Amino acid sequence: MKIYKLRNWLVILSVFILASCLGDDDDNNTTTPDQTAQTTEIKVSPALGLTKNAAVRLVLLANNTPVEGATGNTGETGVATITLNSAIAEPFIVEVLGGGDAEYFDEAKGTFLSLPADTTLRAVLSAFKSEVGVTTLTEIAATAILNTGATSAEAINLVNEQVRIALAPALTDITAPPQLIDAASGVTASNDQAGIYAVSLAALAQMGSSSSSPALAIVDALRADFLDLTIDGKVGDKAFESPLYNASTFISEYTSAIEAYAQQVGLTTDLNTTFSLDNIKKTLEGLNDIFASLDLGSLNLDFVPGGLSSGSGGDNSGNDGQGNTLTITGTSTVAGVATEIPTITINNVPAPDPNDLETIKKQIEDSFVQQNLTVNDLVFELVSSSDTKIVVSVRYSVTTNGVTVSSDLTYTWTLTGKDNNDMDDDVMLPDVLKGKSFDLVFNLTQSGSSYADGQKVKFTFSSSSMMFIDTDPEANNGDDMSLDDVMMEGTEYVYKDEQNGFVYRVSVTPTGLNEINLFTMEKVLLGSFVAEGMTNLALVTAKAGEYRVTGSGHSRGTVIIGSDGTIDFDTGTSFAPSDIVAIFDRTNLEQEKRIQINYGSDDDGPVINLFLSADASAITSIQYRIRSEDVDVMVTVEGTVTGGGGG
Repeated sequence: MKIYKLRNWLVILSVFILASCLGDDDDNNTTTPDQTAQTTEIKVSPALGLTKNAAVRLVLLANNTPVEGATGNTGETGVATITLNSAIAEPFIVEVLGGGDAEYFDEAKGTFLSLPADTTLRAVLSAFKSEVGVTTLTEIAATAILNTGATSAEAINLVNEQVRIALAPALTDITAPPQLIDAASGVTASNDQAGIYAVSLAALAQMGSSSSSPALAIVDALRADFLDLTIDGKVGDKAFESPLYNASTFISEYTSAIEAYAQQVGLTTDLNTTFSLDNIKKTLEGLNDIFASLDLGSLNLDFVPGGLSSGSGGDNSGNDGQGNTLTITGTSTVAGVATEIPTITINNVPAPDPNDLETIKKQIEDSFVQQNLTVNDLVFELVSSSDTKIVVSVRYSVTTNGVTVSSDLTYTWTLTGKDNNDMDDDVMLPDVLKGKSFDLVFNLTQSGSSYADGQKVKFTFSSSSMMFIDTDPEANNGDDMSLDDVMMEGTEYVYKDEQNGFVYRVSVTPTGLNEINLFTMEKVLLGSFVAEGMTNLALVTAKAGEYRVTGSGHSRGTVIIGSDGTIDFDTGTSFAPSDIVAIFDRTNLEQEKRIQINYGSDDDGPVINLFLSADASAITSIQYRIRSEDVDVMVTVEGTVTGGGGG
C-alpha cells in the first residue's frame, strides 16, 4: 500500500502522461457529424487584436476529432468563413492555429506581431452558432474545460459563464465576436458588446506590456494562473518566477487599463457602469462543484509498463514483475515554476530490460502519440543496473491543452522477485468495478474504525485491479491511499491494508457495486460503505428482512430486502444500493401508501414499489415494473421469514 496526496494541477499535468500512456485507445470513437445536402456557415473572428492569415478548424469536443472539411483561414480581414453541410449538433472546439504568415495586432505594442506556429487559441461551444469570437477569455475557459475532460453542454456553459463573470461581467457572451482592432491610433470603439469586448481584451494585453509579445504572454500567464481557479500569480502554491502582473493589485491595474484604453478609443461615458468594473473578480466562483464532480484532484495512477522485457541484465529467468517495486521521483516545471512531485510507489510491476532501452523509449513515444500529445526532447537513459535494482532517467516536455510541462523523473525498479504472500495474482475485477468510481457513505457498526459515521469516501478501481481511496472527496485534493493486492474470498474481492490493520471486502451484483464492508484483521466488522446521497434510504433499510410472497410472474416465492438497501426481488432480478437513482416517500398518501425506489432516470425505468399497510408499519405487497419494457410483476406478502413486517 502507498499513501499519497496530489495537491495541485502541476502534479496532475506532470504525471498524467505516464499514468495514461498505456490507456484505452478507442478506435471506434472517430465519427464526424452526419452531413446533409443543406449548407450553413460559421464565421470565426480571432481577436488578440485583428488576427490575419491564421488557419482555423473545428473539432468535436467529445472525441477530439476534427470535423471533416471544416477548415478556413482568416486572410487579411481577420474573419474566417467555414462552410458546413449542416450545423454541428454537439459541443465543439474552434481552434485558431499560428504559423506561416499568421500575425496579430498587439494592442499593447501597437503593431502586428507574428503568431508563432506553437500557438493555438480556442473557444469551446456547447451548441452551434454562426458567429464566434476566439479570444484570451475563451482560451482561458477552453483550458479549464479541456483539462477537466468536461463534455456536457451544462459544464461548458458554466465555465464560459464564470470566466465572463470573473473578467468581463459587462459582456453577455465571451464566445461572441469582439470588434477587431488593427491600428495603434485613430480607432473608435463601437458603443456595444463588440466594442466593450475589444477594450477588455486590449486592457488585458496592457497587463503583459513588459513582454515582447504582450497579448500572447498574458494569455499564457492567465491560462496557467487560472488552473487553481484564482488569479493569484501562482500555480498551486508556487509563485511565478517572473510575473507579468502583481496578483495583489491585478483587479485595480486591470480596471485602470480598461479606463485608459476606453478613453483612447472614444468610450468615455460612465465607464464603471459600461464595463461593470465593480463586479470584476479574481476568483472563478461557482466552478468548484463541477470541477469536484470531474475529479480533478485525484490521479488514479496505475502505470504498469506492459510489453516491457522482464528481468535484468538480459537475464530472462522468470522475473515476471511480481513483487518488484517501481518508485517514481523527480520534478515538473510549468510557467517557470519547478515543483517536486510526491514520491509514487507501485508494487508488482515488470522491470525493463536495460539492454533494450530503445524499444522502451519507442513504446513511450508511441503512447504519447496515441494520447494526441505533443512531446519534445524525450530522453530515456539508463542510470544504473544490478541484479536487484534498475534506475532509469526519463526527461521530456509535453504540451497538452495549451499548457507545457517539463518533467525530469527518475524511475527505480527494485527487483525483489515473486512475493505474493497469500494473494491470488490472477484475480481480475469484474466489469462492474473495473475503471469505475463510486461515491459511498460509511455507516458505523462498531467503534475502532478510522472512518466516522456518515463520512463520504470515494473508491476507484483500476483496470489492473488496484483500489484507490479518497477519504475526503469534497476537498478535491486527491486520493489518500492505494491498495494494489486483491484476492477472492467466496464471491467478494478483498483488499488488505496491512499498515493500518483493516480489510476491505468488496461485494458486487451483476449490475454494479453492492457495498464495501470494513473489517479488522481479526475479522470484526467495523462498518459498511454504501451508496452516497440516497435520501430516504432509511425507509428501505427499516423494512429489511426476507418476505414470503405469492403472485403471478414471481418464481422464487421470497423477496429479500437487505440491511443496506439491497432488494433481491426474484431469481435474476436484484438491485444494489448503488443502482438507486431516487427514493420517494409516499407514506403520507391516503391511498396506496408506498416507498418507491427508482433505478432509472424516470418512472418509465426499473422501479420497485413497497406498498404499505394503512398505518405504514408493514409491507403488504411489492411491485417490480419497467413501463418502457411492459414489465409489471406484483406480489402479495404472506408473511416474513426473518425481520421486516409482513401483511
